[in-house]
Amino acid sequence: MEKNKTNKFILKQAKSLYNAKSVSENTLGNSANLILETEIKKVPYILRVTEYSDKKKSHIDFELNWVNYLSNKLDSIVKPVKSLNNNLYEIIESDDKRYILCLFEKARGKIVDCDNPAEFNEKLFFDLGALMGNMHRLTQEYDGNIITPEFEWDRTSDYWNLWAKEDELTDDEVLPFEKRCIDKIRKLPKSKDCYGLTHGDIQHYNFFVDNGNIKLFDFDDCNFNWYAADIAGTLFYTVQAAGRRSKPEKECTEFAETYLSEYLKGYMQTNTIDKYWVLTFDLFMRYRMTGGYKFVQNAWRNEPHPHQEYLDWTKKRITGGLPYVFIDYKKIMTSVGIK
Repeated sequence: MEKNKTNKFILKQAKSLYNAKSVSENTLGNSANLILETEIKKVPYILRVTEYSDKKKSHIDFELNWVNYLSNKLDSIVKPVKSLNNNLYEIIESDDKRYILCLFEKARGKIVDCDNPAEFNEKLFFDLGALMGNMHRLTQEYDGNIITPEFEWDRTSDYWNLWAKEDELTDDEVLPFEKRCIDKIRKLPKSKDCYGLTHGDIQHYNFFVDNGNIKLFDFDDCNFNWYAADIAGTLFYTVQAAGRRSKPEKECTEFAETYLSEYLKGYMQTNTIDKYWVLTFDLFMRYRMTGGYKFVQNAWRNEPHPHQEYLDWTKKRITGGLPYVFIDYKKIMTSVGIK
């Protein structure tokens, strides 16, 4: 079925299942899913459409039950909307294909302008920390926070392998560094207070800010991981958004330390963190570097590669044994009162 015809069919089904009216047949965002805007009684909503597989259905069920739990407790989380059948998602059929429909409230506000200090500032960093602290604390109390090996962080399960390409490129110079990170990470202790369900992809593209209030969405990469990895991932993406590769080392360090200080102050308003885990942030960011390198290497196969500068910079960093950004973690812990 051609794209426009498929979209019309999906929107027709959404109307039947959610009483949702089509706003536009144009897709939104840059997601691996089909994202459409609808409205119910003139209130806007976001319809996420995923091609069906048993494994994707299992992960979506896992994702939406957790998000529903969090959104019932935190206004900062975009809420999933139940269908007229009282389901968190619906499965439809179109010709020889099946789709999973998920409806979410539409976040107010907009993506933060990382070049505007009035938006990308210490208050935002503090608020992000407070939000993640709340999420991690509440997740420890969530009945569904029971480790499911198929949805764990290392992406070796059948579910995560859905996204791997059979012809995935590898780099013999980078792979040993990735393996070294993985080996160290696997030795970290696991317990309810340090390991559980995590968003996994909190970056400025995945939340809106409206009058200073954050609204977080895009939980479709959620997995079981260390809470420290979730924090380090957000640190990684925020430093990246601030122009990591284009700025001098000293300036990047100053920004990263300012960000992390404010973030941890916010986090400690809503949760606790031990110094042991702060000292793992560098390891988790090194692992993010190897993952980012592999993703960019495989996502574009053009010659010359459109992001060759990124690949060269990242590879030099990885193989040189350098951190993503230099941070004096002991100084940060002293400044925020982590003993």
